[in-house]
Amino acid sequence: MSEKGFSGVTVNEICERAGISRATFYRRYPSPAEALAAAINSAFEFHTPPHSDDPVEYLLEFARALERSYSDPRIAPAIGFLIGEYNAKPDVYERLQRGLRERRAYVRGALEAVGSLPQQSELPLDLDEILIILSSLAWNAAVTKRKLDPAILRTVITRLTG
Repeated sequence: MSEKGFSGVTVNEICERAGISRATFYRRYPSPAEALAAAINSAFEFHTPPHSDDPVEYLLEFARALERSYSDPRIAPAIGFLIGEYNAKPDVYERLQRGLRERRAYVRGALEAVGSLPQQSELPLDLDEILIILSSLAWNAAVTKRKLDPAILRTVITRLTG
């Protein structure tokens, strides 16, 4: 889909490239858009335990993993398509959002396992807001092709978390 655009791809082409039958495809996905949402969500699965007991270091790892996923040349066009199709296919967009909520829950659980984030002093941000900011920075880095500077990212995370 990232090569031809969503309207330029047929289910037959998807099945041929994947080495599956149409029946197998439709048993798993009700539509090509659903398959696209599932593919995007799978590109953002981060199920590795934190390499550090420091929540700031874990969030740094997470932000850099997001940047790698967003930088995949197949991902950005696919996300753009689904955002553009929000009104026409809200159920598919919701599937993408469901994956996002699952990833945030995973991150929350991983952070709880290594120890909670420091309490906020002046500007209380919850973890979802912090993840939205980190995701936005990673998306911007991928779109502009400017890598996130780890030192600056660490400073941003430290300030966001307390």
